[in-house]
Amino acid sequence: MEIIVVFIAYFFGGIVDSVCGGGGLIILPALFAIGVPAHIAVGTNQVSMLPGIVTSVAKFYKSGKIDVKNAIYAAPFGLIGGFVGAKLNMLVSESYLQILLLVLIPVLTVVTLFKPNAGDEDRSGENSRRKMIVLSAVIGFVVGTYHAFYGPASGTFYLLAFAMLLNYDLVTANGNTRFVTMFVSAVSSITYALSGCVNWTYVLIAVPAYIVGNYVGASLAISKGAKFVRPMYYVILTVLFIKLIKDFFF
Repeated sequence: MEIIVVFIAYFFGGIVDSVCGGGGLIILPALFAIGVPAHIAVGTNQVSMLPGIVTSVAKFYKSGKIDVKNAIYAAPFGLIGGFVGAKLNMLVSESYLQILLLVLIPVLTVVTLFKPNAGDEDRSGENSRRKMIVLSAVIGFVVGTYHAFYGPASGTFYLLAFAMLLNYDLVTANGNTRFVTMFVSAVSSITYALSGCVNWTYVLIAVPAYIVGNYVGASLAISKGAKFVRPMYYVILTVLFIKLIKDFFF
């Protein structure tokens, strides 16, 4: 039963991650449900995700849906943000960020609803080179900090930031997201593996499921475009909002 739960969670988590981010909202609760301790669950998840992320990056890149020359600026700042977020996590209660997100998510949802065509087409070429570099770095740092400090749906926030701030279409924004998270995931995987916080049995089950899920999700996102991606990120924001309410009030 545990093998089945892990395989199904990573398959569907891989699909969701490759479409709009937020697969961890499926995977981590499944690992907790079968009794995996929190630190082992997070470490196992990071190591299991890396091959799948590389698969989706290859798929997006082959389809021309990653703007490497700009996304590359977000990657190192994402790593710096990850370090800052981890330090903040040790000093500041998560409850402050939870309160901020409880306000931010409804606002973000309303903003995207009032811009129904945002992300339908790639208008990133309208930005100046300086704007692309600066905002890519800011996106990498801010979301990277969030990823290490709290974590859930960080891929969704990357996607929305690339689409709303830099005017990428949603599919390319997601390709950029996967590209950045590949570097963050690689560093995290090494850290957790060296710390012994990985259940390698579950990794062997999770990796093929997550790779297939990522391939399927990337294929769906590329072929169906923004009309498929947009409803999915609304679902993820809703699930995250419910999780925040549960964690904060119950």
